[in-house]
Formats: sequence, C-alpha cells, structure tokens
Amino acid sequence: MASSSSCSSSIQTRSGPIDSDVLWMQSKHVSEHAWNREPDRKLHIRRAVPTYQGEEQIPEEIVPLLRQCGFYWIMRMGYLKINVALISAFIERWRPETHTFHLRCGEATITLQDVSVLLGLRSDGAPLIGSTNLVWADLCEELLGVRPQEGEIEGNVVKLSWLAHHFSHINIDEGNVEQLQRFTRAWILRFIGGVLFVNKSSSRVSLRYLQFLRDFEQCSTYAWGPAVLAYLYREMCSATDYKVKSIGGMCILIQMWAWERCTTLAPKRTPPVIENKPLGHRWLRRGNQHIGNDDLRLFRRKLDLMKRHEFVWEPYTATVMAALPPICVVGGVAWFAVVPLICFHVVEWHQPDRVLRQFGLQQPIPGCPSQPQNLHGITLKGKQDENWFHLLAPIIGQWNNRAEFRVDVYPRQEGLLGYNSDYMVWYRRKTKMFVDPNNANTAALGEVVETLQYMVSPQGRNTWTVDDLVPYVDKLAIISEEQERIIEPVSHGPASEREFPAQEFPILQSSVETRGIGRRREPVQAEQYSQQMMERQHGMYYTPATFSEYPSQMYQYPFAGHHTDTSETSHSFSGVAEIQPHFSWPTMTPSQQHDAPIPTPNAPFAPQWNVPGAIPDMGDLLGVDLRQEFSAEAEQAEAGRQRGGRRNPDHHARRWDRPCGTSSRHHGHHND
Repeated sequence: MASSSSCSSSIQTRSGPIDSDVLWMQSKHVSEHAWNREPDRKLHIRRAVPTYQGEEQIPEEIVPLLRQCGFYWIMRMGYLKINVALISAFIERWRPETHTFHLRCGEATITLQDVSVLLGLRSDGAPLIGSTNLVWADLCEELLGVRPQEGEIEGNVVKLSWLAHHFSHINIDEGNVEQLQRFTRAWILRFIGGVLFVNKSSSRVSLRYLQFLRDFEQCSTYAWGPAVLAYLYREMCSATDYKVKSIGGMCILIQMWAWERCTTLAPKRTPPVIENKPLGHRWLRRGNQHIGNDDLRLFRRKLDLMKRHEFVWEPYTATVMAALPPICVVGGVAWFAVVPLICFHVVEWHQPDRVLRQFGLQQPIPGCPSQPQNLHGITLKGKQDENWFHLLAPIIGQWNNRAEFRVDVYPRQEGLLGYNSDYMVWYRRKTKMFVDPNNANTAALGEVVETLQYMVSPQGRNTWTVDDLVPYVDKLAIISEEQERIIEPVSHGPASEREFPAQEFPILQSSVETRGIGRRREPVQAEQYSQQMMERQHGMYYTPATFSEYPSQMYQYPFAGHHTDTSETSHSFSGVAEIQPHFSWPTMTPSQQHDAPIPTPNAPFAPQWNVPGAIPDMGDLLGVDLRQEFSAEAEQAEAGRQRGGRRNPDHHARRWDRPCGTSSRHHGHHND
C-alpha cells in the first residue's frame, strides 16, 4: 500500500471529442454546458392541440375528409402526452452537424422510414413549397368563408384563437359539403400551427399552408412527411443552443422513436401492434400513455450508460410491416436517399448513409456531413417576395431525382457491431461519448479492466512490472470510491466494560410459542450465481495504449523507435484521460490510426482470448486474481537465481521474434 500512496495517479475526465472535424460545434452545444455542470435546461414543448367542444377529440363529421387528404392518422397522435425530460435528454445528444443522435453505440437518427411507419405520412410527392406573397385575406375568404379583419391578421399570420372562434362548432345543413370542407381546412390549419409547424409564439399559424388545402385529393400528393421531418430537424438543431428554452415541431415523433428503439427508456409494457394502423397508434391505447419518470438527469444517465444491446436497430420487423396500412409503405425509395427535406425556406438534409444499421446494413465510416451550412439558418424574415421555386431550384431537382441519391447497398449486418470494428474505433474519436462527467468513470473502469486482462495474457505477461500496475490499482480505488479504506490509518475504539447477556424467563414452558418467531418458517437455501468471461479465439482485440503503438496484440516487440520516457504522459480513452507519472510506452491507440474512410468489416462480438491456466476469482469487479500470477512469477525468478540460470520464466532458447520485456526490469537480455 505504501507504493500505491507514494505514486500519485489520477483520472482526468475530458469532454471530447478527440478530433473536432465532425462535431465542430461542440463548444456551442448544450451538452458542453451540461458537462460543465451548469443548471439543467428542461425544454418547454410548444404545442397547442386543437380541441372540439372543450375536449381533445376530432369531430366525427370531418374524419372522411381527413382520410382523403392524408392527415387523419397523424392527427390522432397529436394528443399523446410528451415526456419533456426524455425530449430534453435526446436533444443533448442531437448533433446539428450530422442530423443524428450521437449515442454510445454509434450514430442513429429519425429517418423518413420512421415518419412513415410511426405517423402514417407519405414520404414522397411534390415538395412543400409555394407562394409567400399572396393576398392572404382573399385566400382566407375563398377557402374558409371568413375574411379576417384588420388587427386579426398580421402579414400572412393569423391567431389560432381566431380560427377556434369562427370554427368552434359544425353548424351545417345536411349535405352542405362546402361548409364541411371549410371547417376541415380550418381544423387542419389549427393542427399545423399548433403541432406540426409551431412558431415561437405557439399561438399563431401561417396562412401559406392554406394554399395546399384547396383540393383534398391534391393535398394528399404533397410530401408532408419530409416537410414535417425537415421542420423537426430545424427545431432540434436550434434547441441544441443552451439559451433556447423551448422546442416546436412534431416532438411526439422523438418520443415514439425512442420508445421503439431504446429498451431502457420505453414504458414497461409494450402494447401490441394494431392491424391496419400506423405503428405509433399502439401507444394511444388507454393505459399506455404513462410517460414515466420526468427526471432529466435520470434519462441523461441512462443514455450515458446505455449498452449496445439496449438499442434496437431494426424494430420494424417483417411482421410489423405486414400489419401496417398501405400509406405507411408508400415512398420507400426516399427512406434510403441522401436528399434535402423541404418545407418552404427550411431545407434540412436527410442522411441515412450515416445510420445504415437502422436498415440492417453494415455501416462503413461515413464521409463529411451533407448539410450545407449556408442553408441551415435561413428564415423568411425580409424574404416574403422571393421566388422560392427559383431560389431552391437545384435543391428541388435533387429531391425530385431522389432515386439517384439512394445509398449503396452494403452486406447485411449480422449481430451487433464489434466494439473494435473500424467504424467504432473511428466513431469514438469523433464523438462526445458522455454528457455527464459523473458517468464518464465507466470508461476509465473499462480501460483498467482491459489493461489488466492484457497483463495476464500470453503476450503481456513479460512486458510489465508491479510498478506498471500501481496506477491502475489507484484508479480502481478512485472509481469504486473506496479510497478511505486504503489510505486512512487504523483506529481502535474503547473496549466494552459491561455486557448484557440475553436472559431466560421460565414462563409458559408448555406453549409452542416459546420456540420463537421462526418456528413456522421454512429454511431456504441461497442460490449461487457466477459470471464467466467468454472464451477468446487466437488473437486479441488490440494492445492497450499503455503498452503498444499498434492496433494488434500480436505485434512482436521490440519495435523500431521505442524509447522509455519517464516524464508524465497522458492519453485519452472514450473521453477519459489518464495521467501516468513514471513509465510510458509510445501512445497510439487504434482510434488514432484511422483518420481516412475505410471499409467496416461485418464484425459482431469479437471472440475472447482463452488465457491459459485457471486464475482464481479476485472479486466481482475484475474477475481475475493477479496475486497468484505475481507469486508464481516470483517463485520462478527465485528458482532461476538459485540455479544460476535465466531470469526469464520462459526456459526455451531465446528467439528474436519472441516478445521482449522492455519495462524497468527488462531492458536487455540476460546471460547472452
């Protein structure tokens, strides 16, 4: 213990990413504020769901028209309760640079497939772009039958309360189709302004969407799904600013996407699929709308510590897809297309090439993000008279030719992607793995265990000393928060002066009750549980950064350019940096090797090493007892000295291609 305390070791936690070429906005991202332990920011959801006769319901009279124009399914889901903490936690992992969530297991995102399957909106059709300089009062009078007076309309915007006042009841004569159509348009407009495309006031709606509601059959041919996703992308990107306190758009899509894919975040009981309805409708059943815990830090921790098997890459199985209505599978070509999503001035790029595992394909290292930065912040302010068809002509052309921008077909991903696959090695350098620094210690624990496993492997046993082990023992004490039991001195309490033994009172000796409270209890034998390491095949993952500069533990020492450096060094692993003050090897982890796109092999769980010899259990944390290895090696060394033989425990003839110890006790060969 004296050695541990005298050699100081620390765990220095850093934010990440290691390379900033992908997440170049990290210093301006909300996750940086959370990392710095600034006050938590729980977003306000801007939403104003339309009501009828004081209740959250859709009038039965307009249901046929809503089905005709393609809005019925999504309107039903507008009434689902939203978990604000869950939305806020996912925004902390949303990246405006890539339009993806950066999770522990890799990039994932909401795609057009999710929009179609969950909401029942079509993913193809003409882009949602039209005129922005019409005479809006005339358009209202034509399509709604009511002309807003001065003060009730401002530019192209009217208040939702104005629509609710004039269209609060359906007072029409039987067979008056025109009046029913006007009420339906007003209801859709209220839903657009209160749920789909909510502005910052959440109390007004733009009349520019009214021009698409003139003909209900024509309305169903527009690309409403891409427009909804584009607007949600823009709102999510804006909400990554710590100063932004609210978010609009179809936020319920984020929640349903998380419930379908993240097993630790979903309600305990997953409802069954409903035949001929979008998948999101199964969460509307009474009893399924409980949103659970509303603690932001709890959701943040769950995302920080999420294991790779806890994320479902393909929730839409063949059985699920077969039960969906036809509208949920229309436009499947766009699901795989890297194309712009258009909603008037809002142009956000759809990038399925970064999340191919969501489609069951292997994920190569992706290229640069596709989102043009000069389009990311455009608004309509001062641009009402612009011809958006002309301005966005190349972008509209790319959407219309979306089949040409379909991602390449890669081999199918079998099982889970390996932790040391090319993609994951690249991804760990480019991402911010943890939002809360308190959760980052888990990465340090993984590094310690990995290093100790290497130390007891055939390749590592002759390349380290007890001094090399010291900082990792210290790290275990820091992570387990058990430093006190190691560094605090022994203290003795006073001896007991007086004892009070249990007494016996000879009363009611014939009563069975005097046998005590356990007389009716049956003894239960405790079960024994054990966990074992998986056996590895020949070949380890890679040498830990402390011991090698190459990504293969099969590389043979010595290697050119090696030198022993006694100065303080530091290196980073998954956002956690370690400082070693005494001994270091050249530091170049596999993550530091791959800077250019390389193909990702189809790598499920990598096989484990089969370490020779039975190593007794040391405890729940490590699963190995290094003390036996220490004593065995010491006994061999002592026997060698007594015989005047070699110190090296390997008694075979020395081979130059055998790993040569280069620690403080292995600087050269002995008895040469």
